[in-house]
Amino acid sequence: METAGKRWIRIPLYTGLVWLLGALLVPVGHRLALVAWWGRGTAGVLVASAVVASAMVAALAYGVVPVRRTVPMCRTAAGRLGWALVVFCGGTVGLAAGVGAERAGALDVGGPLSRAALCGVPYALVAALFIAGVVVRVISGVAVLGVVAYGTAVTHKARQAEEVHALMTRTSLARQELILPDPPAGYRMDEGEGDLANEDFWVRYVYTGAGRERPDVVFAVSRGSAGGNGRDARNARGEWRDGRITESAGTRGDGSRAVVLTCHRGGLRLTVTAHGAPRRRGVPDPLDAVDRDELRRMLRKSRTASDGQVLRALRRPVA
Repeated sequence: METAGKRWIRIPLYTGLVWLLGALLVPVGHRLALVAWWGRGTAGVLVASAVVASAMVAALAYGVVPVRRTVPMCRTAAGRLGWALVVFCGGTVGLAAGVGAERAGALDVGGPLSRAALCGVPYALVAALFIAGVVVRVISGVAVLGVVAYGTAVTHKARQAEEVHALMTRTSLARQELILPDPPAGYRMDEGEGDLANEDFWVRYVYTGAGRERPDVVFAVSRGSAGGNGRDARNARGEWRDGRITESAGTRGDGSRAVVLTCHRGGLRLTVTAHGAPRRRGVPDPLDAVDRDELRRMLRKSRTASDGQVLRALRRPVA
């Protein structure tokens, strides 16, 4: 009982000291890096970061006295140094994930004191992984993975938002006006082949399903009544209404047909265009297989696109 009691005294003391080092040294390192940046630029930041990192590793290895009895590998000087390096590196990864979440607005860290206190948490969680005992290791391991996964996901979304924000400088459309539908049945977005111009945004969908060939479909958002890919359907021979949706059929200069469905929403014109192939005797026109109900659904169910959808539409993903 005495041994068990001492163990449960050493564990909070051990993790508490690691947390304290992170809470003290990380804010100090941040301030030193800012001062070094103003004085020496990038080189100064690197030197300051190296000094703070070395100080923290040394403090972990030689300042956390309970580690010698709590973690078996730390009974030797080499073991303590290795442990300190792992705790420092793992805690820094967790800290970076938390900073990314804060910058993305997904984590409210409060004022300077609470911010400093949170700086020590990732290091304490990583240190807890070394404590003998399945329960403690599982709990701390899940916590570490959760923090890193959450921070990574939020940071990724923040980068996407920044990239989309930069793209918005080329258009007069508002961010919420970048509207996209779900792809029609059997279709997928033709990634990287869309366009965002001054007054319109359009995306192409290509058919990848089985059965008869079907035409490409272009979904476009534009201001008022101008723009969009509806201009490709010239020489309209007739049009009729389906609720708020107007449908027109026309012939392009190469003799191919096109079907254009249009509706207006909040000052925007939404257009779905299905392009047929040039007429060839004995060859069926893919436009004959188009599902008009699916085209109407694209107009009715379209909604503001996510940052990921916008980026996939405008650029091909890196392999």
